[in-house]
Amino acid sequence: MLDDLSAVDWATLTHAYGPADDVPDLLRGLAGGSDKALSSLYGNIWHQGTVYEATAYAVPFLIRILDAPAAGPVGVLGLLASIAEGSSYMSVHRELLPRSERDTAEVHEQMDAELGWVAAAGRAVADGTPAYLRLLATHPKEDVRVAAAHLIGVLGPAGADDEGAAGLRRAAAGDRNDLVRAAAVLSFAAFAGPVTESLTDPLPLPRLAAAIVTARRAVEDGAETLPEAITLLIERDAPDCLRLAERLPIGVDNALAWVAEAIAPHWATQIRLLAAWLRHPDGTVREAAAHAVAVPLHAWRPAAGALVPALIAAQQDPAEAVRLRTLRHLAGAGRAATGASELLWAAVERGPVGSEDSAWASERTLGAAALTALSRLRDPRADAYLAARLRARPLRLAQLADALSALGPWAEACRAVIVDAVEAADAGYDRARLIRVAGRVGADPAALVPVLQRQAAEHPYSAAMLLGDLGPAAAAALPELTALRASDDADRQRIAARALWWISGDPDDLLGVLRNQIRDRHSLEILAEVGPHAVELADLLPPMFDSDDEWRAIHAAIAYWHITGDADPVVPTLVRYTECCPWGVLAVRALADIGPAATAAIPVLRAHAESPYRQLRWRWGAEDSLVAEDEGWAAVCTYALARIQGAETGDWPDVLLPEPAHQP
Repeated sequence: MLDDLSAVDWATLTHAYGPADDVPDLLRGLAGGSDKALSSLYGNIWHQGTVYEATAYAVPFLIRILDAPAAGPVGVLGLLASIAEGSSYMSVHRELLPRSERDTAEVHEQMDAELGWVAAAGRAVADGTPAYLRLLATHPKEDVRVAAAHLIGVLGPAGADDEGAAGLRRAAAGDRNDLVRAAAVLSFAAFAGPVTESLTDPLPLPRLAAAIVTARRAVEDGAETLPEAITLLIERDAPDCLRLAERLPIGVDNALAWVAEAIAPHWATQIRLLAAWLRHPDGTVREAAAHAVAVPLHAWRPAAGALVPALIAAQQDPAEAVRLRTLRHLAGAGRAATGASELLWAAVERGPVGSEDSAWASERTLGAAALTALSRLRDPRADAYLAARLRARPLRLAQLADALSALGPWAEACRAVIVDAVEAADAGYDRARLIRVAGRVGADPAALVPVLQRQAAEHPYSAAMLLGDLGPAAAAALPELTALRASDDADRQRIAARALWWISGDPDDLLGVLRNQIRDRHSLEILAEVGPHAVELADLLPPMFDSDDEWRAIHAAIAYWHITGDADPVVPTLVRYTECCPWGVLAVRALADIGPAATAAIPVLRAHAESPYRQLRWRWGAEDSLVAEDEGWAAVCTYALARIQGAETGDWPDVLLPEPAHQP
């Protein structure tokens, strides 16, 4: 079966980890049933979705191994399907390169070579179609037939042609096992084959598979709503498929979430189905539905408001798992959670709000999530609760970071106690965080400045930044800031010089520091504050607009506008970085400041502000912060649009932002 392995010069070929001279032994091990060999091949000839030069040479042997008596054909078929779906390394990773390196001749040459490997691997897998069809039709084990059906579907009409379609149709109609029939229906969809007959299959999983295919086609055809019969079929059959659907080779962990994703963008139907499943008599179904709620909640902006009534009703569920999961979704529902504030407050009172073990737990407690939601809603009970925690000794801040960061001038109770709490907190990040919170809530400068003077040496960044923000009211701290300015550390020099400038009004020393650190993004941020006084440094900024460092490019553009008032060279850079992430918020704020001269930004801002879809580029906070992050993003884009179009606006929205990634 593998006697001709040596006919391939494996040492001259490459895979993910270099020379492919280990592949022959791995193929022999795979033929002997070695799971370790399969795992290794999943790591080298296919690696995290990418294929390599040696992959196409290995595929013919993988196809032969399907008939090896000791081999596990399910694993081999799965590997072949992964290879058929594979991409090139550079196609996947090109966007991670510095922007200036993405379109070099070397990159395009590498990508062309790799895409050739991808095509060769795909053709090699397609050559095995007769073997896959034989296994689908005749193998006695259902899991092998399921894997064969899936692989044929992955190949599609371009790889498996009419014979593949015919084999899938026969399996969908006549296989004795419902899991195989369902897998064949899902794969048959790739051939645009009819699935209507399967909608009346005697068992629920094939019917559900056919309904999902029908729903997807309705989406592709631009239908505004799904046929009512399809919606009712899905509502009835999906709960009966929870366990069996997990055996489909398409990564189904939660059948209800799979269905919800499959019928997007029919969001109203998603919510109708999830609300119905949250009322299902089977607690296992209700728990699955509670987890599946995340699908529309994190993808569709109107979903939060539409789901809140069902989530509130679920708090009467007899199953604790359902109550806890839906309550966590309420905590993460953003502004729509206002109607659930009593439930959220009850969760805070039940506790625990913070873990005593770690402030960096992978998932904050439900009490902490509820408290954070209330703090973002500016609920006075959150203010009072946090004030009580800040008064307690010893002071423990575990898992309170986001709730504290959401405080602002509205938090009167915390404002009254925050100054005393600063030095009661553990030195380091906890104390630095409270210093920043003291600034956000507007603590009394007379009481705050002496504390900041004592903290300037140990927590220089937080203390000196806030002293600078206080301006002349912090004049008593000049000795501490002068000492900090004399440090050999560049960061301390910069933040001290900034504070001294804000207090004294003399920018000369600060400009000297900034000139020496001109490529540092924090220096550029301060340069924007200095404004026209820094005109002597303006010409150093435009070359940075195309920097590979997003932060440097944005801060250089913002600083240039604040110094010169010239928006023309700045707006294109800011528009380029208008995306829902921390630097995007800075770009949008600058566009708002520029106003009517930033009209070129209107289309992209409108697209972000008015889209029905959440615009999160990545998650920078906890899962229950996703909606709040997107709501903040939509708010700042809306604000910028109004400013650019000359409309009346209030204050800049108090958006959710990550904590600064600076030393204390």
